[in-house]
Amino acid sequence: MTRSGRAILIAFVAWTAFVWISRISNTLRSTTESTGGKVFSTVLSILMLALATAVIAALVRSWSKPMSSTSLMSLRVAAIATVVVWLVRVPQIVFLDDDPTHGAPFKIVHAVLGLISMALAAGLWKVADDNAGRAARSAASDPARAGR
Repeated sequence: MTRSGRAILIAFVAWTAFVWISRISNTLRSTTESTGGKVFSTVLSILMLALATAVIAALVRSWSKPMSSTSLMSLRVAAIATVVVWLVRVPQIVFLDDDPTHGAPFKIVHAVLGLISMALAAGLWKVADDNAGRAARSAASDPARAGR
C-alpha cells in the first residue's frame, strides 16, 4: 500500500472515532433524547466504530504485503456504510430536527461533519480500488500467487 493510502486509512479511522465517540458522549449526557433515541444512537455509533476497527485491521495486515480480498471488502463496507449513514442523517438533521436548541449553527456543523465523512469514505473506496488493481497485477505477473 502506498504512503498516501495509509494516510487516508488513518485519517478515516481517526475522523470516524472522533465523530462517533463524540456522539456516544453527547447521547449519554443528553437530557432531551428519548431512551429509544439513545439506544439507537449508541448502537449506530458502536457499529461505525466497529467498521473503523476493521479498517485498522486491514491497514495492519497490509502494511508490508498486498491487501487481501477480505481487507478490500472491509474498506468498501466501511465506505458504503459511512455514505449511507450521512446521506440519511444530514437531511434528517437539517430538515426534520425540530429541537429548538438545534439552530442553524448545529445544522451547519452536522452537514460539514457529514461532508468530511463522505469525502474520507470516497478516499477509502479509492484506496480499495487501487489496492485491488495492484493485487490483480501482482497475481497476473506471478502465476504461483494466482490461486491465493
